Formats: sequence, C-alpha cells, structure tokens
Amino acid sequence: MKEYINRIKRVNPIVLLLVGTFLVISFLRATKEEPEILVIEEKSWPVSVIEAQYGDIQPTVALFGEVITSRRSELRALVGGQVIKVGDNFKEGAVVKKGELLLRIDDFEYRNSVTEETAKLDVMTRDFERADELFKQGSISEQFRDNALLEKTQQELVLSESEKDLRDTELFAPFDGVINDVQATLGKQVSTFNDKIGEIIDIKNMEVRFSISKSQYGRLLEDENEILGRAIEVRWTVGQKDLIFDASISRVGAEITSNTGGVNIFATIEMDKEQETPLRPGAFVRLRMPDKKYVSVIRIPETAVFNDEYIYIVKDQRLKKVGIAISGYDQSNVLIKPIEELMVQNGDLIVTNQLREAGEGVKVDIL
Repeated sequence: MKEYINRIKRVNPIVLLLVGTFLVISFLRATKEEPEILVIEEKSWPVSVIEAQYGDIQPTVALFGEVITSRRSELRALVGGQVIKVGDNFKEGAVVKKGELLLRIDDFEYRNSVTEETAKLDVMTRDFERADELFKQGSISEQFRDNALLEKTQQELVLSESEKDLRDTELFAPFDGVINDVQATLGKQVSTFNDKIGEIIDIKNMEVRFSISKSQYGRLLEDENEILGRAIEVRWTVGQKDLIFDASISRVGAEITSNTGGVNIFATIEMDKEQETPLRPGAFVRLRMPDKKYVSVIRIPETAVFNDEYIYIVKDQRLKKVGIAISGYDQSNVLIKPIEELMVQNGDLIVTNQLREAGEGVKVDIL
C-alpha cells in the first residue's frame, strides 16, 4: 500500500489534473438534464388589400383659371360738343341691350350743317340739269357739263359727311353688355379727338383662360379625343356658394408662356342668352378637365407602390412581388400595368399599405 502511494506521488501533477478534469466533465455530462426544445412560430404581418380590376380610366385634372370676355369695346365720342342726354343705363355696372341709347351730344350745329349742305346740293343739282340740257342742245361743251356733274357729286359727299356727323351725336350700345369705366356725364364737353367716354363688356360671350404644363399638353395630344371641344367644368366660389358653368375648349395659345413654360388654353363658357349671368370678367375660377384616357390599367393607392417599380399581391397568405410600369396618375391614385401581363389577374389581392418587412414569401394576414 505504501508502495502504491509512493507511485502516485511520483506521477506528474499535470497528468493528475487532466485526469481529474476529464472525470468531472464526464460526471456532469452523465447527470445533466436535456434542455426543452422551443418551437418559434412564424410571424404574420397584417396588411390591407384591394382587388385588382382592369379598366379604361380617364382621370380629371384640377386647374385654375381666369374669366375673360371675348369682346370688350371702348366707347368714344365721334363728334365734339356738349352732352345733353345720358341713357338711363349708362352707368358703372349697368346692363344694356344692343341699340340702346347711351348718350346724346348737342346736335344744333350738325343739324344746321345738314340743312346748309342740302340746300347747296339742290342748287348744284339744278345747275347740272341745266348744263346737261344745254349740252344736249349743243350750246356748251362736254367738259362744262362734266364739271357741273363733278361739283354735284362732291357736294353729295359733303352732305353725306354732315349727315354722318349728325348721326354720331347719338351713341348706341354696339352689343348686349355691361357698362364700365364711365367718363362722360350730363353737361360734359367732349372733344372731336375721339375722347373715350367709357367701355362696354360682353358678358354673354365669355371665356376662361388657363395654363397647362407641357406634360399635360402632351398627354392631351396623345389622347384619342381632340383637345378642341373637350368639356370643362368651371366652378366659381362666391361666399359659401359654388356657381358651376359648362365650357368647352375653343382654342390653344399661339406660344409657350415664358414665365411658366406651359401652354395657354381658352375655353368658351356656355351662357343662357336670355338671362343675365352673375359671372364677370376677372373672376378666379377652379376647373376640372378630363385628362388622357388610359386603356386597360389598374387603379391603386400610391401607398401600394414600392420604389415606383413593384407591388405585392397575396397568394396563399404570402407576399408575391410583381414588377409594374406606371402609366399615369389619378389624384392620389396610381394607374399601373404589370410588366408581365399574366402576373396580375382581375380579383388578385394587392397590398395597399407600406410594410417595412415586405418581401417575397413573407406571411401576412388580411385585415
């Protein structure tokens, strides 16, 4: 026994340490409990969806414009004199009818002129008749008779001018409209230098002028329907009330506007010729114009598009990535077509909310 203990003492301590460690590890392995295996359930993400539906869609473009009149005429005095009568409706904002008297200038001198020139014409007419009779008798030359005819003709022109001046002492409305910028009053002396005494604005032939961008103009050119004749809705907000008028595009501006780079468009507003309209030139209005018609597209919210390149559809509760091309926009919606036509069918469920964890094969729950 003693000899056995001595042999153990002679053994290297490192070897003893290694053997002891091995024995301890073996004991721990033999006595340890097996850990419970945890099964982690796959997470499912909630999503909102809409059904894919192909269709022909024509969006509406919201624009702003200004009402203008197609006719605006300055009223001017064509003869000089004192204003002795003013029409009942010759005042700011009054509505007048075509041919209505606006004002009258004192015609005393002009009537006298007509009387005088008429008398002169009577004399020259008789002179010509005598000269013609004498010429036929051979008593005078043909030149003498022609001079008498020339004087008579010249006097007829002078009389015509006098009669015109007499007519011009009365100023009538050239068309139905509203009087504006009145500068003549009863008793005022107007000169013969075409003094402006006011203006008349046609309110039954009004237009709306608005501008569209080059891209919008390009889309209209691509559309199957022509630009001219395209229907426009005109909305004028007055207080709490909206007045709505129909209009149609009548012409396109001749050049690109330098400040906006857009194109001016003019649309004729449809008016009831028998009733006075409250609309006036200068009104700021909102417009709704049909845009280009898109054929066989899907309309989805902007939130359904990822990086402007693809969408996700739900197949068997999992996401499927589909590449798309954006055809256009309809307010807050996007008009798309799949790059591969068969990738999206009518009735497929398209994810509409932006999901950070979105990816091919991700499990989802439809809300």
